Amino acid sequence: MKTFTYLLILYFLFIATQVFSQTTVTGKVLDEKGKSLPGANISLKGSYDGVTADADGNFKFTSTEKDEQILVCTFVGFDTFSKSILMNQKNIEVIFKLKESANELNTVTVTAGTFEASDEKKTTLIKPLDIVTTAGGGADITQTMTLLTPGSQRNGESTGMFVRGGSAQESKILIDGLTVQNAYNTSSPDVAARSRFSPFQFKGSAFSTGGYSAQYGQALSAVLLMNTTDLATETSYTVNANLAQVSAGYTHLADKHSLSGTLAYNNLTPLFKIYPQNIDWVKIPEQINVASSYRLKPSADASFKIDAIYGKSESGMMFTNAEQNLALSKFGVKNNNLLLTSTYQKALDKNANWVLKSGASYSYNQDLLSVNTDAFEKTEQRSQFRAVLVKSFENNSNILFGTEGHIAQYGLKLEQATSDKKQYQLTDNFEAMFSESEFYLTRKLAGRIGIRAEHSSLASSFNVAPRFSLAYKTGLYSQISAAGGTFYQTPDFQYYYYNKTLGYEKATHAVLNYQLIKDNRTFRVEAYYKKYANLVREYAEQENYFDANPQRFPNGRTDNTGKGFAQGIDVFFRDNKSFKNGQLWVNYSYCDAKRLSGNYLTETQPTFVSNHNLNVIYKQYIAKPMMTVSGTYSFTSGRPYYNPNNPVFLSDRTPNVHNTSIWINYLTNIKGNFMVVYFSVDNILGTHNVYNYRYSADGKTRTEVRPAAYRTIMIGTFITISKKKVLPEDMRKN
Repeated sequence: MKTFTYLLILYFLFIATQVFSQTTVTGKVLDEKGKSLPGANISLKGSYDGVTADADGNFKFTSTEKDEQILVCTFVGFDTFSKSILMNQKNIEVIFKLKESANELNTVTVTAGTFEASDEKKTTLIKPLDIVTTAGGGADITQTMTLLTPGSQRNGESTGMFVRGGSAQESKILIDGLTVQNAYNTSSPDVAARSRFSPFQFKGSAFSTGGYSAQYGQALSAVLLMNTTDLATETSYTVNANLAQVSAGYTHLADKHSLSGTLAYNNLTPLFKIYPQNIDWVKIPEQINVASSYRLKPSADASFKIDAIYGKSESGMMFTNAEQNLALSKFGVKNNNLLLTSTYQKALDKNANWVLKSGASYSYNQDLLSVNTDAFEKTEQRSQFRAVLVKSFENNSNILFGTEGHIAQYGLKLEQATSDKKQYQLTDNFEAMFSESEFYLTRKLAGRIGIRAEHSSLASSFNVAPRFSLAYKTGLYSQISAAGGTFYQTPDFQYYYYNKTLGYEKATHAVLNYQLIKDNRTFRVEAYYKKYANLVREYAEQENYFDANPQRFPNGRTDNTGKGFAQGIDVFFRDNKSFKNGQLWVNYSYCDAKRLSGNYLTETQPTFVSNHNLNVIYKQYIAKPMMTVSGTYSFTSGRPYYNPNNPVFLSDRTPNVHNTSIWINYLTNIKGNFMVVYFSVDNILGTHNVYNYRYSADGKTRTEVRPAAYRTIMIGTFITISKKKVLPEDMRKN
């Protein structure tokens, strides 16, 4: 009894201490004209303390928080307002005056050339859930982007993104603003490789298909910007199993920081047994991936992130060797890849008018390749640092200043049975400085002007690249925008093994865009023109000789006299209203491109460009049972291929490619733990597509380049185990 009494006394003493140490926060919420804003939300950032303003805009609440805190006020249609207050007084009074927010209904936004996948811009939204539920995308970020966004195309036998007449090397992938040196798994001859990342590693992505920001460079055509997730929201376990992979992950959430890790093992044996392969695999692809991340939020205005990804893979196959008169050759690859990224962001003043964004990364990639008795070792390393200082002004205007530095190292070792060992080494020290300002002249007219300067030790020179974007609102729901500028890229590093005098390649962009967003429907049409200059050209020892082997090593004479152009129109439509619980995506691209580069004999349409691309995606959400059904139809017109029997260079065309795919997932829960079962079929009709043709040296024999399988089936499950029990309906809302 005494024990109970003592505990009761201590309890009341504790309550009394809390009551007497509380701070009362009172105030009023007004608009710019002094009118009350009833229903506004007021809270202390990072805590549960807060209240909703009454009918007269007045508010009052108490809190036990101490020291300096951030008081946040939000109201629909108005800009969020934050104010720093000291919680060392018994009573604090605050008056908020909110400004009407700049939104898609009353303010223009710069959209030319860019598809956003976050809520930061009022453009076409593409979320991680859109990626994993898109049939035909294989839950791969880059593959799905080519389906959801116009202007890019997927070439079945080639790795990478081909955007608006550009090669795969002209498109770059960045994580938190940092360049990814090896974004894709190492490919095998005529077999496209997937990207290395999961969509759920990122909170949002922006795909800039032309006229992109001065913050980024070294890409003649496009950049895919991916921003990593923030602090985890709960502690949980995850388990994933399908016909190609088993994985397990754990996330631990503590005060102000979280730590997560995932271990995945890939083996395609079960998948290959379900459906026959067009490839003779002597070593079925096998891979181990380890990923971990750490998040720290030491204060409301700062964040720190570290991500580490390691992958080890091996595969082997028989392929038709163009250098051996189409005889079958054995190809093997062993890959080791490591990527470390770290970012730090902090507001430098109380109102976050000055913000520092910094990051650093290191990547290492090793490929051990073999072709019959020949062996190759390729290594790539990149260390980089990046810092950006952003100053925000009223009316959503801002200016930024940034710098970045890279040290890239490349190595190649050749060990061939018919020749001596050869070894090559290269180092590129790359630096860049940039500045950019986004401004709003009126609610109807906005612009972005930037400039970027770069220096590459390989290119042995500087470049200066101006960029601009302008947008004008033509109506309540519509606007037009334009973008343009100059873009530079250091040539493929392999050219520098034999020629150290090559300079930058150059492209000039011009983009004109019209966008209409109304009634949950989005329509965009965009015209573009891109002019190439200073492209690298290769010269064969034998006049009028063209080597069509995509794996050839460029060891002849080269210079920067190449040129070209690309022009076309992209159309995008997304409808979230016409179909109950359904969503329709349609995009079409027309591209007219010609170039004289590489070992081309004359200026002509590149082999990686198709004139017409169409994608139609439909998704249906079914309440009972809780399911999502997705279907995709893709059309790619024929591309040029080399026929040595045709005197007109690259005038032949491959057959058109058709692909119809489906995706079905079923959501449920096991004792409150979220679970999804998914099933997909790529090319459900089993269409015998042909991607390309290869000819023997005498031109008498032709062989087809086909998909690894005419039809691919996938089935699997994903389970999240956490203390926070949820229903599928809750997951669907999120």
